[in-house]
Amino acid sequence: MKSTLRSVAVVAITALASPAFSGPGDCKTTPVMNVVCVKTSALLQIQVDNCKRIGKVVLEIMDSSGRVLYHEEGKAMTGELVRRLDKGTLPRGTHTLTVSAKDFVLSKPFTIE
Repeated sequence: MKSTLRSVAVVAITALASPAFSGPGDCKTTPVMNVVCVKTSALLQIQVDNCKRIGKVVLEIMDSSGRVLYHEEGKAMTGELVRRLDKGTLPRGTHTLTVSAKDFVLSKPFTIE
């Protein structure tokens, strides 16, 4: 009886530890990026969702003339990347956020009022 319970526990732990997506063939959705920049908040909220681990990533914010206002490089060890940036460090106007990773490049415009 005890060995049966141990076997069930090992199988359950193994199932929880295995990744939800094992390879590129399992990834059926494209990455999604949301940028929330509301006038009443002091923060710019960035969220990127991918169906597999993102890995090395570069975030850049450029103004309308193409000048880089913010640059960050890092690693996302999961399929989700969340950043909150202080809007006070950026000038008012329309900007473009670009997120680059090994598997995708996403860009989205936003406005700071």
